[in-house]
Amino acid sequence: MLVRRSLLMPYPAESMFDLIEQAEHYPQFIPWCTDAVILERTEELVAARISMRVAGLTLSLQTRNPKRRPEWLALRMVQGPLRRFEGEWHLTPLNAQACRIEFTLTYEFADRIIERVAGPVFARMADTMVDAYVARAERILTVPAAAAAPAAALTPEPTMNDQLIFDALRPSKLAVELTDEQCRRLAGAMQLLDMKEGQVLVKEDDDDHHFHLIVSGKLGVIKGFGTAEQVTLNTLAAGDFAGEMSWLDGSRRYASLVAMDATRVLGLEREKLEALLATDPHLVYRVMRAIVRAVHQIQRQLFMQQSELTNYIYKQHGRY
Repeated sequence: MLVRRSLLMPYPAESMFDLIEQAEHYPQFIPWCTDAVILERTEELVAARISMRVAGLTLSLQTRNPKRRPEWLALRMVQGPLRRFEGEWHLTPLNAQACRIEFTLTYEFADRIIERVAGPVFARMADTMVDAYVARAERILTVPAAAAAPAAALTPEPTMNDQLIFDALRPSKLAVELTDEQCRRLAGAMQLLDMKEGQVLVKEDDDDHHFHLIVSGKLGVIKGFGTAEQVTLNTLAAGDFAGEMSWLDGSRRYASLVAMDATRVLGLEREKLEALLATDPHLVYRVMRAIVRAVHQIQRQLFMQQSELTNYIYKQHGRY
Protein backbone atom coordinates (compact mmCIF):
# COMPACT_ATOMS: atom_id res chain seq x y z
CA MET A 1 0.00 0.00 0.00
CA LEU A 2 1.31 3.43 -0.93
CA VAL A 3 0.28 6.71 0.68
CA ARG A 4 1.50 9.98 -0.84
CA ARG A 5 0.60 13.50 0.32
CA SER A 6 1.87 16.97 -0.53
CA LEU A 7 0.81 20.27 1.01
CA LEU A 8 1.85 23.84 1.69
CA MET A 9 1.93 25.14 5.26
CA PRO A 10 2.15 28.77 6.47
CA TYR A 11 4.70 27.84 9.13
CA PRO A 12 8.52 27.64 9.11
CA ALA A 13 10.03 24.31 8.06
CA GLU A 14 11.86 24.10 11.39
CA SER A 15 8.61 24.31 13.36
CA MET A 16 6.86 21.68 11.24
CA PHE A 17 9.89 19.35 11.40
CA ASP A 18 9.95 19.50 15.20
CA LEU A 19 6.22 18.79 15.35
CA ILE A 20 6.67 15.69 13.15
CA GLU A 21 9.84 14.46 14.86
CA GLN A 22 8.59 14.71 18.47
CA ALA A 23 6.79 11.36 18.58
CA GLU A 24 6.41 11.50 22.36
CA HIS A 25 3.52 13.94 21.81
CA TYR A 26 1.62 11.78 19.29
CA PRO A 27 -0.93 10.42 21.79
CA GLN A 28 -2.05 14.02 22.41
CA PHE A 29 -3.25 14.63 18.85
CA ILE A 30 -3.27 11.37 16.84
CA PRO A 31 -6.52 9.61 17.87
CA TRP A 32 -5.37 6.05 17.15
CA CYS A 33 -1.99 6.43 18.89
CA THR A 34 -2.29 5.14 22.48
CA ASP A 35 1.35 5.40 23.57
CA ALA A 36 4.70 6.68 22.29
CA VAL A 37 8.11 6.32 23.91
CA ILE A 38 11.37 7.80 22.64
CA LEU A 39 14.10 5.14 22.83
CA GLU A 40 16.96 7.25 21.44
CA ARG A 41 17.40 10.73 20.02
CA THR A 42 20.55 12.23 18.45
CA GLU A 43 21.26 14.81 15.78
CA GLU A 44 21.21 12.05 13.15
CA LEU A 45 18.30 9.82 14.23
CA VAL A 46 15.31 9.30 16.48
CA ALA A 47 14.10 5.87 17.64
CA ALA A 48 10.66 5.29 19.14
CA ARG A 49 8.10 2.67 20.10
CA ILE A 50 4.57 3.55 18.97
CA SER A 51 1.44 1.73 20.16
CA MET A 52 -1.83 2.05 18.28
CA ARG A 53 -5.39 0.77 18.46
CA VAL A 54 -6.66 -0.49 15.09
CA ALA A 55 -10.04 -2.20 14.58
CA GLY A 56 -10.00 -3.51 18.16
CA LEU A 57 -6.40 -4.73 17.90
CA THR A 58 -3.42 -3.26 19.75
CA LEU A 59 -0.40 -3.02 17.46
CA SER A 60 3.09 -1.85 18.33
CA LEU A 61 5.81 -0.51 16.01
CA GLN A 62 9.42 0.13 16.90
CA THR A 63 11.18 2.52 14.54
CA ARG A 64 14.70 3.84 14.05
CA ASN A 65 14.45 6.92 11.85
CA PRO A 66 17.35 8.79 10.23
CA LYS A 67 16.85 12.55 10.03
CA ARG A 68 18.35 15.80 8.80
CA ARG A 69 16.70 18.79 10.42
CA PRO A 70 14.73 20.61 9.07
CA GLU A 71 14.62 19.02 5.61
CA TRP A 72 14.18 15.27 5.93
CA LEU A 73 12.98 12.50 8.24
CA ALA A 74 12.77 8.83 7.26
CA LEU A 75 10.47 6.20 8.79
CA ARG A 76 12.13 2.80 9.24
CA MET A 77 10.47 -0.03 11.18
CA VAL A 78 12.80 -2.39 13.05
CA GLN A 79 10.10 -4.40 14.82
CA GLY A 80 6.35 -4.74 14.36
CA PRO A 81 3.42 -6.63 12.78
CA LEU A 82 4.09 -5.42 9.24
CA ARG A 83 6.30 -7.00 6.63
CA ARG A 84 7.20 -3.55 5.37
CA PHE A 85 6.84 -0.05 6.79
CA GLU A 86 8.94 2.67 5.14
CA GLY A 87 8.29 6.34 4.65
CA GLU A 88 9.86 9.75 4.22
CA TRP A 89 9.05 13.33 5.13
CA HIS A 90 10.58 16.02 2.91
CA LEU A 91 10.24 19.66 4.01
CA THR A 92 11.23 22.46 1.64
CA PRO A 93 11.41 26.02 3.04
CA LEU A 94 9.65 28.41 0.65
CA ASN A 95 10.43 31.49 2.72
CA ALA A 96 10.93 32.29 6.41
CA GLN A 97 7.22 31.77 7.10
CA ALA A 98 6.15 28.83 4.91
CA CYS A 99 7.20 25.43 3.64
CA ARG A 100 6.18 22.60 1.33
CA ILE A 101 5.75 19.16 2.93
CA GLU A 102 5.86 15.93 0.95
CA PHE A 103 5.07 12.63 2.66
CA THR A 104 5.26 9.08 1.31
CA LEU A 105 4.56 5.83 3.14
CA THR A 106 4.73 2.24 1.91
CA TYR A 107 3.49 -0.60 4.11
CA GLU A 108 2.55 -4.27 3.86
CA PHE A 109 1.08 -6.55 6.52
CA ALA A 110 2.92 -9.76 7.38
CA ASP A 111 -0.15 -11.59 8.70
CA ARG A 112 -3.15 -12.09 6.39
CA ILE A 113 -5.62 -12.38 9.26
CA ILE A 114 -4.51 -9.06 10.75
CA GLU A 115 -4.56 -7.52 7.28
CA ARG A 116 -8.13 -8.67 6.69
CA VAL A 117 -9.33 -7.30 10.05
CA ALA A 118 -7.24 -4.14 10.34
CA GLY A 119 -6.18 -3.42 6.76
CA PRO A 120 -9.03 -1.11 5.62
CA VAL A 121 -8.94 0.85 8.88
CA PHE A 122 -5.14 1.08 8.87
CA ALA A 123 -5.24 2.41 5.30
CA ARG A 124 -7.63 5.15 6.37
CA MET A 125 -5.49 5.99 9.41
CA ALA A 126 -2.27 6.16 7.38
CA ASP A 127 -3.88 8.44 4.80
CA THR A 128 -5.25 10.85 7.41
CA MET A 129 -2.07 10.94 9.51
CA VAL A 130 -0.92 14.12 7.78
CA ASP A 131 -4.20 15.79 8.74
CA ALA A 132 -3.44 15.17 12.40
CA TYR A 133 -0.14 17.07 12.05
CA VAL A 134 -1.92 19.91 10.23
CA ALA A 135 -4.52 20.19 12.99
CA ARG A 136 -1.76 20.12 15.62
CA ALA A 137 0.11 22.91 13.82
CA GLU A 138 -3.04 25.03 13.75
CA ARG A 139 -3.42 24.64 17.50
CA ILE A 140 0.14 25.25 18.70
CA LEU A 141 1.85 27.30 15.97
CA THR A 142 1.18 30.93 15.14
CA VAL A 143 0.74 32.34 11.65
CA PRO A 144 2.88 35.52 11.41
CA ALA A 145 0.88 38.75 11.58
CA ALA A 146 2.14 39.74 8.14
CA ALA A 147 0.59 36.57 6.74
CA ALA A 148 -2.74 37.07 8.47
CA ALA A 149 -3.11 40.70 7.36
CA PRO A 150 -0.99 41.46 4.26
CA ALA A 151 -0.61 45.06 3.17
CA ALA A 152 -3.28 46.25 0.74
CA ALA A 153 -0.59 47.93 -1.32
CA LEU A 154 0.64 44.50 -2.40
CA THR A 155 -2.61 43.81 -4.28
CA PRO A 156 -2.52 45.02 -7.91
CA GLU A 157 -5.41 46.91 -9.49
CA PRO A 158 -7.87 44.33 -10.90
CA THR A 159 -8.38 44.04 -14.65
CA MET A 160 -11.64 43.23 -16.44
CA ASN A 161 -10.52 39.61 -16.82
CA ASP A 162 -9.69 39.50 -13.10
CA GLN A 163 -13.24 40.63 -12.36
CA LEU A 164 -14.69 37.81 -14.49
CA ILE A 165 -12.51 35.31 -12.67
CA PHE A 166 -13.39 36.81 -9.30
CA ASP A 167 -17.14 36.54 -10.04
CA ALA A 168 -16.69 32.87 -10.95
CA LEU A 169 -14.34 32.10 -8.06
CA ARG A 170 -16.14 33.88 -5.18
CA PRO A 171 -19.11 31.44 -4.79
CA SER A 172 -16.96 28.33 -5.28
CA LYS A 173 -15.85 25.90 -2.58
CA LEU A 174 -12.24 26.83 -3.39
CA ALA A 175 -12.82 30.32 -1.96
CA VAL A 176 -15.05 29.42 0.97
CA GLU A 177 -12.45 30.50 3.58
CA LEU A 178 -11.06 33.49 1.65
CA THR A 179 -11.84 37.12 2.28
CA ASP A 180 -12.91 39.21 -0.71
CA GLU A 181 -9.42 40.73 -0.83
CA GLN A 182 -7.76 37.32 -0.82
CA CYS A 183 -10.21 36.10 -3.45
CA ARG A 184 -9.24 38.98 -5.73
CA ARG A 185 -5.57 38.26 -5.16
CA LEU A 186 -6.11 34.63 -6.09
CA ALA A 187 -8.16 35.61 -9.14
CA GLY A 188 -5.14 37.56 -10.38
CA ALA A 189 -3.12 34.32 -10.40
CA MET A 190 -5.74 32.25 -12.26
CA GLN A 191 -6.63 31.81 -15.93
CA LEU A 192 -10.09 31.69 -17.50
CA LEU A 193 -10.62 29.24 -20.36
CA ASP A 194 -13.71 28.67 -22.51
CA MET A 195 -13.74 25.29 -24.24
CA LYS A 196 -15.77 23.79 -27.07
CA GLU A 197 -17.27 20.31 -27.00
CA GLY A 198 -14.56 17.72 -27.63
CA GLN A 199 -11.67 20.07 -26.78
CA VAL A 200 -8.93 18.46 -24.67
CA LEU A 201 -7.92 20.39 -21.58
CA VAL A 202 -5.20 17.99 -20.39
CA LYS A 203 -3.87 14.92 -22.18
CA GLU A 204 -3.34 11.56 -20.53
CA ASP A 205 0.23 11.08 -19.23
CA ASP A 206 0.97 14.83 -19.46
CA ASP A 207 3.21 16.42 -16.84
CA ASP A 208 0.80 19.29 -16.20
CA HIS A 209 1.11 21.76 -13.31
CA HIS A 210 -2.46 23.11 -13.39
CA PHE A 211 -5.40 22.59 -11.08
CA HIS A 212 -8.82 23.37 -12.57
CA LEU A 213 -12.16 24.51 -11.19
CA ILE A 214 -15.18 23.92 -13.42
CA VAL A 215 -17.34 27.03 -13.66
CA SER A 216 -19.94 25.71 -16.12
CA GLY A 217 -20.41 22.77 -18.47
CA LYS A 218 -18.92 19.29 -18.06
CA LEU A 219 -15.49 17.65 -18.24
CA GLY A 220 -15.06 13.98 -19.01
CA VAL A 221 -12.24 12.06 -17.30
CA ILE A 222 -11.36 9.73 -20.18
CA LYS A 223 -8.82 6.94 -20.36
CA GLY A 224 -7.46 6.19 -23.85
CA PHE A 225 -9.19 9.21 -25.42
CA GLY A 226 -9.38 8.94 -29.22
CA THR A 227 -8.57 5.22 -29.26
CA ALA A 228 -10.69 2.09 -29.64
CA GLU A 229 -10.22 1.41 -25.91
CA GLN A 230 -11.58 4.82 -24.85
CA VAL A 231 -13.34 4.67 -21.46
CA THR A 232 -15.05 7.52 -19.59
CA LEU A 233 -14.12 7.09 -15.93
CA ASN A 234 -16.05 10.04 -14.54
CA THR A 235 -17.94 13.17 -15.52
CA LEU A 236 -17.22 16.40 -13.63
CA ALA A 237 -19.76 19.24 -13.44
CA ALA A 238 -19.85 22.88 -12.35
CA GLY A 239 -18.24 23.37 -8.95
CA ASP A 240 -16.06 20.27 -9.19
CA PHE A 241 -12.27 20.28 -9.07
CA ALA A 242 -10.27 18.60 -11.84
CA GLY A 243 -6.74 17.28 -11.66
CA GLU A 244 -6.22 18.10 -8.00
CA MET A 245 -4.42 14.86 -7.15
CA SER A 246 -1.79 15.20 -9.89
CA TRP A 247 -1.49 18.89 -9.04
CA LEU A 248 -0.77 18.04 -5.41
CA ASP A 249 1.82 15.29 -5.86
CA GLY A 250 3.30 16.22 -9.24
CA SER A 251 2.47 12.89 -10.89
CA ARG A 252 1.58 12.53 -14.56
CA ARG A 253 -2.07 12.66 -15.55
CA TYR A 254 -3.77 9.27 -15.37
CA ALA A 255 -6.46 10.25 -17.89
CA SER A 256 -7.40 13.04 -20.28
CA LEU A 257 -9.77 15.87 -19.36
CA VAL A 258 -12.15 16.55 -22.27
CA ALA A 259 -15.03 19.05 -22.58
CA MET A 260 -18.33 17.17 -22.93
CA ASP A 261 -20.10 20.34 -24.07
CA ALA A 262 -19.39 24.10 -23.96
CA THR A 263 -17.36 24.37 -20.77
CA ARG A 264 -15.72 27.18 -18.80
CA VAL A 265 -12.90 26.42 -16.35
CA LEU A 266 -10.55 28.35 -14.10
CA GLY A 267 -6.93 27.18 -14.08
CA LEU A 268 -4.36 27.65 -11.35
CA GLU A 269 -0.69 26.88 -11.99
CA ARG A 270 1.14 25.44 -9.00
CA GLU A 271 4.04 27.85 -9.33
CA LYS A 272 1.72 30.89 -9.34
CA LEU A 273 0.06 29.78 -6.13
CA GLU A 274 3.45 29.21 -4.50
CA ALA A 275 4.52 32.72 -5.59
CA LEU A 276 1.76 34.09 -3.32
CA LEU A 277 3.51 32.61 -0.30
CA ALA A 278 5.82 35.61 -0.17
CA THR A 279 2.93 38.07 0.29
CA ASP A 280 0.04 36.05 1.70
CA PRO A 281 0.90 32.52 2.91
CA HIS A 282 -2.38 32.32 4.81
CA LEU A 283 -4.25 32.64 1.49
CA VAL A 284 -2.26 29.70 0.12
CA TYR A 285 -2.95 27.70 3.25
CA ARG A 286 -6.71 28.27 2.98
CA VAL A 287 -6.71 27.28 -0.70
CA MET A 288 -4.85 24.07 0.16
CA ARG A 289 -7.38 23.32 2.92
CA ALA A 290 -10.22 23.65 0.41
CA ILE A 291 -8.51 21.27 -2.02
CA VAL A 292 -7.70 18.73 0.69
CA ARG A 293 -11.33 18.83 1.89
CA ALA A 294 -12.47 17.91 -1.62
CA VAL A 295 -9.90 15.10 -1.82
CA HIS A 296 -11.05 13.74 1.54
CA GLN A 297 -14.64 13.73 0.38
CA ILE A 298 -13.63 11.55 -2.56
CA GLN A 299 -11.63 9.28 -0.27
CA ARG A 300 -14.57 8.92 2.12
CA GLN A 301 -16.84 7.95 -0.77
CA LEU A 302 -14.31 5.37 -2.00
CA PHE A 303 -13.87 3.98 1.52
CA MET A 304 -17.63 3.60 1.93
CA GLN A 305 -17.91 1.88 -1.44
CA GLN A 306 -15.05 -0.46 -0.49
CA SER A 307 -16.77 -1.30 2.80
CA GLU A 308 -20.09 -1.95 1.05
CA LEU A 309 -18.38 -4.21 -1.50
CA THR A 310 -16.54 -6.11 1.26
CA ASN A 311 -19.77 -6.61 3.20
CA TYR A 312 -21.50 -7.84 0.05
CA ILE A 313 -18.75 -10.36 -0.70
CA TYR A 314 -18.75 -11.75 2.86
CA LYS A 315 -22.55 -12.00 2.90
CA GLN A 316 -22.40 -13.97 -0.34
CA HIS A 317 -19.76 -16.31 1.19
CA GLY A 318 -17.15 -15.19 -1.27
CA ARG A 319 -19.42 -15.57 -4.33
CA TYR A 320 -20.04 -12.50 -6.53
